Amino acid sequence: MSDAATPSPFARPLRERALRFVAAAAVPLVAGCAGAQSQAPAFPVGVTFAWVGTDAGSAPRIDVADPSRYTVRFDASGRAELRLDCNRGSSQWSRDGDRLALTPPASTKMKCPDGSLDAAFAAGLARTTRWSYRDGVLVLEGGDATALRLKRLPP
Repeated sequence: MSDAATPSPFARPLRERALRFVAAAAVPLVAGCAGAQSQAPAFPVGVTFAWVGTDAGSAPRIDVADPSRYTVRFDASGRAELRLDCNRGSSQWSRDGDRLALTPPASTKMKCPDGSLDAAFAAGLARTTRWSYRDGVLVLEGGDATALRLKRLPP
């Protein structure tokens, strides 16, 4: 007669097999849950974006009347191609996760019409410290609470 405190010699292998089965069944479930989480969007290399405005923290908001005159395109080599109203320019960029840095833009020096926002766009790009997507808009945030809003242009 066996003692109730002494497990059957068959109980341990059965318990181990049951634990292995539960563990094996849990792996796809955990992987499925991990896959269901939203992943951060890839940085938009090779895409042209037009500046639609700036949320400037405590300063007045800027809304751009003709966004097609202010564009940025990030290429894979770390160069950003710029249209700054009547001028063309470029900047170097580097990214680490959601951190983004651009060098101050170098550009042609044509005199743009009065009311041009070329200097404001160039300065906003140079202040960029982070990037994100919000409701289909590329947002370039500065360390000074500014946020440039850019919309993707069709190819």
